[in-house]
Amino acid sequence: MGNIRKGREKAMQKLWIFTWRVAMALICFVGCAAQYVLAPDSEYDYRVPVGRGNAQSGFETLFVSTVKVVWTPQYANVFYTHNLRDDRGLLLRLPLADDNSPTGYRLQREGIRETVDSYSKVGTALVIARQSAANQYDIAIALTVAHLVTAPDTIRYFMRDSRGLETSVLERISIKTSTALQVVNRDGESIHTKIIRLDRKADLALLKLDIPHVMRKPAPFLLPIGKTSDLQWGNFVYIIGHPKSKTRLTAGTVSLDDYHKDQFFVDAAIRAGYSGGPVVAVRDGLPNLELVGLCRGATTETFRLLVPDRRLNEGTVLSPELLDQISIAEREVVEPGLGFVVGIEAVKRFLLDSRDPLRAMGLDIKTDPALRMWGF
Repeated sequence: MGNIRKGREKAMQKLWIFTWRVAMALICFVGCAAQYVLAPDSEYDYRVPVGRGNAQSGFETLFVSTVKVVWTPQYANVFYTHNLRDDRGLLLRLPLADDNSPTGYRLQREGIRETVDSYSKVGTALVIARQSAANQYDIAIALTVAHLVTAPDTIRYFMRDSRGLETSVLERISIKTSTALQVVNRDGESIHTKIIRLDRKADLALLKLDIPHVMRKPAPFLLPIGKTSDLQWGNFVYIIGHPKSKTRLTAGTVSLDDYHKDQFFVDAAIRAGYSGGPVVAVRDGLPNLELVGLCRGATTETFRLLVPDRRLNEGTVLSPELLDQISIAEREVVEPGLGFVVGIEAVKRFLLDSRDPLRAMGLDIKTDPALRMWGF
């Protein structure tokens, strides 16, 4: 009987050890593998989405489908310096009228100065299709926002009174004389590009890229197309952009727009360079990214600053003569935390409305393999 009891004890001990090892193996497997805290529910995730696999591959697929866009307008400027003293030398709040002046108000002697300058807008575009052409180039189509590649033909700046209100006294007029558009892929290679359609109301633009056959990037966008209507307050999204001309990734949570269903807001750290960048939501964990819109940009606040002659050395005391040469400059400062996004439904409508110019290039959005996922 003693031997039977000892045999049973050894068997129970072996069973306990086996059970313990199996339990530890399961704990290790669950702990070491990226798993969901909650079971997938087929809805967009909230902060922070848990990865189920290689999230890097999903982002790389997105990166190779984006390009940096640099749009540079050039302006011819005419500055008018008005005489703010009357015939007795008394200081006036506004200059006296003068029918012989181009502004209608009395100017200082040599009060007209002309310059030529330019500035650049940097943003992002998403390549949605690419197909081989008969020559040595592939034809690709990219989506971006319209304000990134547009600017007013004529800009007028008017003098402001002591209360900061705009007057009718023209201080500067700027006339656009030329524009330059540059698109660069992930490897830093330039691509010949032109604008084929703009919709300023929807703030969307379509670009045509002529890509050499040997250039591997950019590749067409291949991630799933999402639904803005499925987004809820607090869902988590990522945004691709090119701030400081470098590829960058930012993220934030969604706030819905109760009045405009074609757009929503994101509390991401958006700055210059993110305009036109793809906005992707996470459905059931990374790397499950879905395109839900294009980034329009962030809110900005405009400041008017007094600017002395830039040639002055630091510490120079401003004499009355130098004070007369002070000009007014405007600066836009981004207000972080409130980004605007064009919803995917508006993007799809824009593409449908662009069928004719795309057909002229030999691309049909309803039959092109890269565009089938859009559900046209």
